[in-house]
Amino acid sequence: MVEVDPQLQDHAVGLEMEIVELARQADDAAHDGWPEREAELRAQLDKLYAELASVAERLTDEASATAPTAEVDARPAGVSIEE
Repeated sequence: MVEVDPQLQDHAVGLEMEIVELARQADDAAHDGWPEREAELRAQLDKLYAELASVAERLTDEASATAPTAEVDARPAGVSIEE
């Protein structure tokens, strides 16, 4: 199992939750005919998406750095069993 920073994972989850809520609010603003409010919320969403992408990249880098390397225990191709 690969260990990554739990605070970074929590931050990613928090961002996702905030994105869901802001997207709902933006949809409501669009439905209710408040284009200025919708635009404001969509701009906030763009910033949150960018931050989430950054956090995801950091998590990926962290996981890659701590992941064990794969090992293969097999004879090389072309090696006879009778050796």
